[in-house]
Amino acid sequence: MRKSRGFEGELIIEIPKVATSHCEQLPLISHLFISRMGYYPKALHHYYQRPNGISQAILLYCTDGQGWIELNGNVTQVHAGEVFILPVDMPHSYGADLQNPWSIYWLHLNGTHCGAAATTVMERDSEAFRAIQVGFSDERNALFTHIASTLLKGYSASNLLQANLALPHYLSSFIAPEHFGSHQPSVSGASPTEKAIRYMQANLSNSLSLDNIARSVNLSVSFFSRKFKKDTGYAPIEYFNYLRIQKACQLLHFNTWRINEVASAIGIDDPFYFSRLFKQQMGLSPAHYRKNKGIERQ
Repeated sequence: MRKSRGFEGELIIEIPKVATSHCEQLPLISHLFISRMGYYPKALHHYYQRPNGISQAILLYCTDGQGWIELNGNVTQVHAGEVFILPVDMPHSYGADLQNPWSIYWLHLNGTHCGAAATTVMERDSEAFRAIQVGFSDERNALFTHIASTLLKGYSASNLLQANLALPHYLSSFIAPEHFGSHQPSVSGASPTEKAIRYMQANLSNSLSLDNIARSVNLSVSFFSRKFKKDTGYAPIEYFNYLRIQKACQLLHFNTWRINEVASAIGIDDPFYFSRLFKQQMGLSPAHYRKNKGIERQ
């Protein structure tokens, strides 16, 4: 990968190994689920090369500017309003145009049917190798935001199901774009658990205690702990640690901070504890993750 230090407004979500393994065990989504996703606006110098491909399909949806994709020695241009899905295990490279860099939404698709999903989307066009024009849709972008915001809340079974069950609907916006309008999904009132998660997200740079979190939603520690575990499948501090490591992935991806600075930014003063926690969740050390930008996991 070659890119600038970051793109203003960028987003990247790395799904921990334990969560992707959980997806493989959930019958409703084991056939198709997300392992990485993100958004890069005006991504000057964005570039990836994978000489051996990866065991996942990669969706690239360009909403502004332009870029290019090379697959099996063939190069195609990708323009605003076009989508392309790179097939599984096929060598490829892609990057932003230097004069008019693309803004892209992207997903890595995993599961037993990820190859079939890629083929279904790309077979809308008779050409074997070209990006497909799908236009623009507020509803499509709202679906992406819904999936991302759900995963950013953590990796409980309900969150994994909610996000990944929305994935086929998102893919259908490329298969039948004429059916997609411009409405936004409604937002319901927040439960104590949802409020607690928002509190955690707002305090990722702090070292929160169970008591801090319970008091933020005006519940006793014992009642809150039972309710949170029932709603999410995780103890509150365990859940908070998942959110912290997700933030650490973004910092490692987009910044040049030292490992101890990343640890400090998520409220962990001990870099050795941070490294152990990171490896436990992501399957590799922070230094190894930074070196490979998460690619080795794929």
